[in-house]
Amino acid sequence: MWERDRVIVLGHRGFIGKYPENSLLAFRKAIEAGADGIELDVWLTRDGRVIVMHDETIDRTSNITGRQKDMTLEELKRADIGGGERIPTLEEVFEVLPKDALVNIELKDKEAAREVARIVSENNPEQVMISSFEIDALRDYRKFDRDTVMGLLIDREDVVPMIPKLKGELNLWSINVPMEAIPIIGFEKTVQAIKWARSLGLKVVLWTENDELFYKDDNLARLKGLFEVVIANDVEGVIKYLHSIGLR
Repeated sequence: MWERDRVIVLGHRGFIGKYPENSLLAFRKAIEAGADGIELDVWLTRDGRVIVMHDETIDRTSNITGRQKDMTLEELKRADIGGGERIPTLEEVFEVLPKDALVNIELKDKEAAREVARIVSENNPEQVMISSFEIDALRDYRKFDRDTVMGLLIDREDVVPMIPKLKGELNLWSINVPMEAIPIIGFEKTVQAIKWARSLGLKVVLWTENDELFYKDDNLARLKGLFEVVIANDVEGVIKYLHSIGLR
């Protein structure tokens, strides 16, 4: 399901450009806007449930404070994450999405690995990508599921030399590269790194905190043929741009 003849677009935390991040509303709206799927972040609650939240605490995105690790699902469900939306469980996300929607689940730490693997096994695992910056979280996940598509999130250069070994160890499908690499190490070095990873048989997922980096200097157009997936904050804008350069 991750091999397509056009670039795949995933909504970053749903449709973060317009709706409360990591909410069921944002996930539905991303799909309605034409995204092939969504990206989300997961943590384990105190009572062992997998909930969707980016930060280690709910302070920034809700009307109450606390660490989800220290709270039960019942306590977390009292939080309003915007517009009356509640913190979703991973199961609830699968329930509201169309069956053909792709889901990129980012593991924020390794404690959630076992329970996420169980939930994925019951919900079209061929539609799922597991990703993380935390190599140990990916290792833990692979103890329970060897087959689901997996991407290594890159946020620092010192991880790069480890990629060939990790590809075999973790059965990696992709490296998930930040567009922020371009202003930091330059366009040419970014392209060299991507081409090297692709020579190892890896796919490339592009993500960013700021969609402007997709468009600046026509970066996506210049990277044509070097990536399979884009994780977008403004789903509509990125899809429109990809259409304009012949990638959708």
